[in-house]
Amino acid sequence: MKKISSISIILVAAALASCSAKNNNSNENQIPDSLIVVSAEQFKAMDMAIGNPAKLKFANDIAVQGVIEPSPNAKAYITSPIGGVIKTIKVTPSSSVKRGQALIVIEGLEVMNAQTAFVEAFNQHLVAKSNYERLAQLAQNGITSQRELIQAEGEYRILDAKLHSYKILLTRIGLNPDVILKGDFSGEAYLVSPIEGIVSRIETAIGKPLTTDEPVAEVIDPKNLLLKFYVFINQVNLVKPGQKVEIVLPRSRNAIYGNVISVGLDANTENKAVECFASISQTSNAGLISGMRISAKVITDFVDGWALPRTAVHEMGNGHIVYVLDRNDSLSYRFKKVPLKVGLVQDTIVQIFDSTLTNVLLRGGYELTIEE
Repeated sequence: MKKISSISIILVAAALASCSAKNNNSNENQIPDSLIVVSAEQFKAMDMAIGNPAKLKFANDIAVQGVIEPSPNAKAYITSPIGGVIKTIKVTPSSSVKRGQALIVIEGLEVMNAQTAFVEAFNQHLVAKSNYERLAQLAQNGITSQRELIQAEGEYRILDAKLHSYKILLTRIGLNPDVILKGDFSGEAYLVSPIEGIVSRIETAIGKPLTTDEPVAEVIDPKNLLLKFYVFINQVNLVKPGQKVEIVLPRSRNAIYGNVISVGLDANTENKAVECFASISQTSNAGLISGMRISAKVITDFVDGWALPRTAVHEMGNGHIVYVLDRNDSLSYRFKKVPLKVGLVQDTIVQIFDSTLTNVLLRGGYELTIEE
C-alpha cells in the first residue's frame, strides 16, 4: 500500500470542538476534534468503506479451562476373563480398531481348559434335559413323583445356565462354541475390542503371564469426547444444561462448539469450583485428543446491542475512537475523530453505546491512525 502523502489534518476552532464533543457524547478522555482529509483516489486505493452501526446480538460468556475426556461409553480397558500367556500383540498404539477386532492373542492351559469344560457342560446338559423331559412325560401319566420331577428340572436349569455362561466366555475370548462342539479345539484365544476407536495404550508384552484383573490395553473412541470444565462457585448459577460452549483450539483460530450437559452439585473444597461437562460437536479434522487441556467459553445469555466492525474502532490513548464522515465531494472525503465507549468484543464486531452515529469509516481507518 503506498504511503499517504497528501492527508492533511485541519484543526477546527475550539468552539466547534466543544460543540462536536457534546453532540457525540464524548467520554472522560476527550480527544480534541480534528478533520482528516482523504483524496477520492486514496479512498479507493485503500479500499475504504463507510456505513452505519447495526443492531446485533452479543453473547455474555464465562471463560473456563477444561480437559478433553472420553464419554463413559467411549473408553474401554481390555482385560482377559481367563489366565494365560501373551502370544502375539496384533496392534500398536494409535491403531484404529473395529468393534470385535482381535487385539491380543493369548495361549496356555487355561485356553484349552475353557474349551474342555464347555464340551463337558454341553454333554451334561443334554443328559439332564433328556432326563427332565422323560420325567415330565411320566408325571403327566402319574407314574413318577413330583419330587423327582422337581429335582430333575433343577439339575437341568443349573446345567443350562452353566452352558450359557461357557458360551459367553468363549465368545469373549474370540472362539466359536459351534466350532468347538465339532471337535475343532483352538490352542489360542483372542482379546477383542468391545468398541470402535483408537488404541491409546498397550500395557503388556509377548510372553508375559496374564491375570484376569490386569488391563493389557486401552481403546478410546475419539468421536465421543466430552469437555470437563470447572466453574467457580460464585458463577455456577449462570451455567445451565443446554447452553452453548465455544472451545478454542490450541494454536488455531478455529473453534469447536458443544453444549453443556451436566452441572455438578458439589464444589471442590480446594479451589471452590464445580465440575461440569459439555458434549462436543467434533469434526473429523478437529484434532482433539483425550487429556488435552483447552480454553473455552460458556455462552450464558444474549443481549441486543449496536455494533461496528472491529476494523472501525481504534484505540487512542486510554480510549477508543471512530472516524465519522463530516463531508465529501468528488475530490475528497473529510473525517472527524469521534471518541466513544465500547462494550463487548465478539469475534469481528464491537459493541458500542452511541446508536446515533452515522457514516462511520468501517474499513481503512487504521492507515489514518498510523499517519497521526
